[in-house]
Amino acid sequence: MDGIRRMKLSASEARCTLWVAACFALTSGVYLAWVHRLVELRGDWGVDWLTMVSGYLCQAIGLALVCRTRRVSQARRVSRGIDRRRWFAVALALFAAFSVPALAGDRFAGTAVFGLLMNVACGIIAGLYLYGVSAVSGDGRGSLPFGAGYAIATFAVGLLALPAKGALLKSPGACILGLAGCGGLALASRRSRFFDAQAQEDPPASALPDLPMKTLALACGAVLLPSMVKNMGFTFPVSDIAAGLPLELSRLPYGIGLLAAGWINDRDRKYGILCAIIALSVPFVMLSVQSEPIPRVVLWGLDYLFYSFFTVTRVMLFIDIAHKTRRWALVPAGLLAGRLGDAAGTAIGLLLAQERLALILVTALGYALGVVLLFRLWQSLYGPRPAEGRSEQEVFEAFCLRHDLTLRERDILRMLLENRTNTDIAEGLFISENTVKYHVRNVLQKTGCKNRVDLQKRYKLALYPHLGASQEG
Repeated sequence: MDGIRRMKLSASEARCTLWVAACFALTSGVYLAWVHRLVELRGDWGVDWLTMVSGYLCQAIGLALVCRTRRVSQARRVSRGIDRRRWFAVALALFAAFSVPALAGDRFAGTAVFGLLMNVACGIIAGLYLYGVSAVSGDGRGSLPFGAGYAIATFAVGLLALPAKGALLKSPGACILGLAGCGGLALASRRSRFFDAQAQEDPPASALPDLPMKTLALACGAVLLPSMVKNMGFTFPVSDIAAGLPLELSRLPYGIGLLAAGWINDRDRKYGILCAIIALSVPFVMLSVQSEPIPRVVLWGLDYLFYSFFTVTRVMLFIDIAHKTRRWALVPAGLLAGRLGDAAGTAIGLLLAQERLALILVTALGYALGVVLLFRLWQSLYGPRPAEGRSEQEVFEAFCLRHDLTLRERDILRMLLENRTNTDIAEGLFISENTVKYHVRNVLQKTGCKNRVDLQKRYKLALYPHLGASQEG
């Protein structure tokens, strides 16, 4: 029953899913059309380096710009951070302006340069819609809207490739579709509540929980290394596309995997991390069978299927860290670190393509370190803490774990302990009072308390156990 309940999306989650689907369909569809255009102009020579190394790095630059802008606004204590609605419109305009020469140009150099600039705008768009995912993930359910949105987009782009073996994405029609998509999203964003939901308030720097550099480095390594390992095993070679492989259709297993990954991560983040660790064995399978007479579309589909778990897990890890620390600039950092890992892994795979033994050894080393880092990060974020000598924050986390409170319910509990009214809570979390009442009722039921006073007494006993012992005496 719990699994079925988690497959149902609230209105805000459904809205987030549709926005993620629309944005990813636009950016991924135009990106694939750009790849087809490069192959048409140059064949497969050097296109791997351009698209999956330089292109991913340019997307990382766009994501870093969003992170940096948010960090600057937070340092200046701007209450609502950046104006994402305006940023989104600017990013769409840049994406449209760069995609036209990237898809319609006749010269390889111009197509390459404008395509890379287009990827920077793509990174900005992705960073912005990830804040929408963060806004609905306070109750621990953000991974399903994210995974479902990516899955819908993947299926939609696959449908575009059905007529005439993907001729639409290889023709000037792709440019027209891209412009239409940019225009449609720009108009929709002017009145959509999606961007209003992204406006998490930036607390003063003095009120932010500590975030040790060791933890941040651990999180970055736990995302970057697995992404590298995945791409070292199989780099989606452009030579397959030049040989006629149906690129968009080979991505359909990606959509299936994204739905599964979103659902699993919503049930329990540790299961999502476990699936990502299991998926790390796939690169070794790919390295062992690439020389076998297996259809390339099968290899692409298999790799995309398992790649989906990294796609969801690496994004949700940093969103959870952002919620725990109230450092919203970290929201796009998971995809940023993942893109850097994708680019680095692809580069290593291309450099060592003829040195199979060396590639296997490097992949094995990355695999071992990646598993260790993922396991340590899971312990740090979601694992139980020692019972003795605990800080107030550790007591709070243990209390929430003991009563199985979701991330949103933890936010509610924190404010209840501060004697905040329903109105104050609603304004602070940017949700309705009815939603607050719903979560308050859940918190009271899970903790076995009759009212707020009883809840505060129970938490005080958890914070100061000696008080309970003295009262019994």
